[in-house]
Amino acid sequence: MSKTEPHLIIRMGSHAEKDYIQKTIQFMDGIIVGANLLEATPGATASLLINCAGAKLPTITYYIDPMTYAFGQYIDPATRTLRSDLDWIKSEQKAAGKTGKTIRAVKHSYRKLAEQFGTPFSNALSRGRAVTQADLQTDAELEASCQRLADYQQKRIASILSDDPVSQALADQAPGPAAVFAPYFYIEPSNTDVGIDFLLACARRTASFTNKTPVHAVVCADESSLKDDAFLKRIGGEIPDTGVSGVWLWFSKFHEDKADGQTLTSFRSLIETLSAKISVYNMHGGYLSLALSTVGLTGVSHGVGYGEQKDVVPVVGKSTPTVRYYLPPLRKRLGVPQIERCFDSLGILTPSDFHEQICDCVVCKGVVSKSLSEFGAFGDLHYSTPQSKRLAQTPAAAKRCRFHFLLNRIKERDRIKKSTTAEIVNGLRLAHERWSEQPSLAGACDHLERWQVVLG
Repeated sequence: MSKTEPHLIIRMGSHAEKDYIQKTIQFMDGIIVGANLLEATPGATASLLINCAGAKLPTITYYIDPMTYAFGQYIDPATRTLRSDLDWIKSEQKAAGKTGKTIRAVKHSYRKLAEQFGTPFSNALSRGRAVTQADLQTDAELEASCQRLADYQQKRIASILSDDPVSQALADQAPGPAAVFAPYFYIEPSNTDVGIDFLLACARRTASFTNKTPVHAVVCADESSLKDDAFLKRIGGEIPDTGVSGVWLWFSKFHEDKADGQTLTSFRSLIETLSAKISVYNMHGGYLSLALSTVGLTGVSHGVGYGEQKDVVPVVGKSTPTVRYYLPPLRKRLGVPQIERCFDSLGILTPSDFHEQICDCVVCKGVVSKSLSEFGAFGDLHYSTPQSKRLAQTPAAAKRCRFHFLLNRIKERDRIKKSTTAEIVNGLRLAHERWSEQPSLAGACDHLERWQVVLG
């Protein structure tokens, strides 16, 4: 068990997040972009990465997530059944030449991605059935596919820049990714051995290529796998033997603040086992993951104000959630009214009290400057259209919450770098003692006790 300095890697979900990324990237340790976004907006995404590098070109640390799992089998979140129809990457689209007619078809970004990846991904779209291990049974098929995926990640940014006369001059300077991801797919809980075999085969083959770019594997599985001893033994024991230099963990439905003690302990143990030989990252993590750098976790990735947890297949039709205020002492997002009800009993009566006991980031100092009542601006609501029947968070309030969250996450990363495990645990203990008695926060502090145990 050895402490590492945690790396904070921001994940870009859309170009609507450009402002957040450009203003905070200098404080991050890297950026990760999904290949589907890169194919949806190639020029804009490549340009953003180059602009983020700024004067540091070509040293920007970035990763391209190949998103290969999207072409594999998945569990339908509504029926909990295994499906191979690729329906979750489809959408309703206008039918060519038929005014007003719509068809359900694979989204444009994934079609473009399949074209880039070639077989078996392009074949999967043609036949309407997911990629499985059976599609890459021979060594030649596996090697060819893994090579195309590696080439895509290493060369795609330069290729996009060279296609645009305005950015052609930058193509030769374009940096490659910090690491290449081997193809990965969701490991279905009822058939883990087959899923692990496929993961290991892809990782081993990609790692065998002679190039200077590190190769990383991705373990994409269900949270329940963290209670499967056989799964944990194979992942912990066999992934380092593939030759990869790093592994990213992604457990669907794994919430750091909701998971029980056994799940959290298994997560820690897996990190300790793997980090003895290779670098370990959490692809969708939060404060606890940063704190687990004390036992070897190298890095954590998440989105702009979200993404500390991610299900493999999102629930279709869910409305855009309210961006809640991130309460630094609890390392958790909560509603503004919940927090406001605690002020009097905690002796938070002035802006100065607020900055001392809750948050003194530049956003909070700018919002809560003259009166404590100004804190309500983080939860401002409005009717988004004249036809709206429900109040929704204003764009300005959501923006405040996102910037506040990012600034606090950067501060947390920096603080953890300088702290011992005992100091981190003591901070969680003090926060629990102070906040857990607040009626409006009933049950909202329990995770702090579980985190103390798993870190201790």
